[in-house]
Amino acid sequence: MSPEKAVSIEDLRHAARRRLPRIIYDYIEGGAEDENAIERNPRRFRELLLTPRYLRDVSAPDASSELLGQRFLLPVGVAPTGMSDITRRGADLDLARAAYATGAPYILSGASNASIEAVAGAHPGAWYQIYLPRTGEILRDLLRRVADAGLPTLVVTVDVPAHSKRERNIRQGWVRPYNPTWMAKLEALTHPAWLISYLANGLPYLENWQSYAQPGASAMDVANLYAAEVPSVQTWDTIREIRELWSGKLVLKGILHPEDARLAIGVGVDGLIVSNHGGRQFDRGIATIDAFPAIRHACGDKITLMLDSGITRGADIVAAFCLGASMTFVGRATLYGAAAFGQAGATRALEILNKEVMLALAQVGCPAIRDLDESYLAVSGS
Repeated sequence: MSPEKAVSIEDLRHAARRRLPRIIYDYIEGGAEDENAIERNPRRFRELLLTPRYLRDVSAPDASSELLGQRFLLPVGVAPTGMSDITRRGADLDLARAAYATGAPYILSGASNASIEAVAGAHPGAWYQIYLPRTGEILRDLLRRVADAGLPTLVVTVDVPAHSKRERNIRQGWVRPYNPTWMAKLEALTHPAWLISYLANGLPYLENWQSYAQPGASAMDVANLYAAEVPSVQTWDTIREIRELWSGKLVLKGILHPEDARLAIGVGVDGLIVSNHGGRQFDRGIATIDAFPAIRHACGDKITLMLDSGITRGADIVAAFCLGASMTFVGRATLYGAAAFGQAGATRALEILNKEVMLALAQVGCPAIRDLDESYLAVSGS
């Protein structure tokens, strides 16, 4: 199968599953505990129905938008995905280049394999997501590097107060110190393309963290340093300190409660990504699309609101914009494409979603995505 043959994100998911060993595919696909949140996120999107308006000129629908001082052609961007290069060597840069080529935002993960500087070259205007480290010197140096690289927006993830319990990973040994079970190793033999690359290159480095490790540190040594630094204790005082240190745009990712949204406005945050970490962090967490309306009501137009977790179709993106989102993000969807086909696959994922957005805009009778509002929504079952 070639990326051009994929007609849906589900097609790319199947392609990634065929190429990857189960232990690596489950690292992408899995979530916390019983994985109810993973099921809940897309289901709640599907239950949001749209009411078409006809006899309108939708011959040239426009899905572009202005966001935090930048203009994007697509209404969906690439969410931060940690250790992406374990799926395919160079996946971080493949994702960044695909986003840049299609006019989409890209957020580099704080647990990326590619460096801040390399991604700035691949996607000028990319954002950097950070898990705040315990050591102040490392934090300040990371912020300096992001600023020096010209990246305009810092995204602080706030929904990892503790490591989650991802049972798929635990059962297969894909947790530090990474000791896969014999069954996982044997199954990997049936995926030779991935295996040959892994044997040739080994565990990918967390390149942004290499300079903070001892000289000659192995990839595992760097991963251990990262794990010792993250997660750190975060409070609203921490966000105030970051606001003082960082002069660019500041976004919090992982907000789900309206009162937290109000507090974010109070400390000078520029934007929020309403997110439940794709169901990977807390299995009993509310679906993002269910949390969004209360946050929108609490914030009004005082802050830029974005959303991720559970998006599999362009109509999901349209529904999110109807509720007041200014941008949406996907993690698994584009990573499926990159894992299966590299940059071409990541590009195909974004193309599929954008084409579906254009179709949905035409079907609901709205010529521009920025003009969507709740009048286009219908209650499920009505």
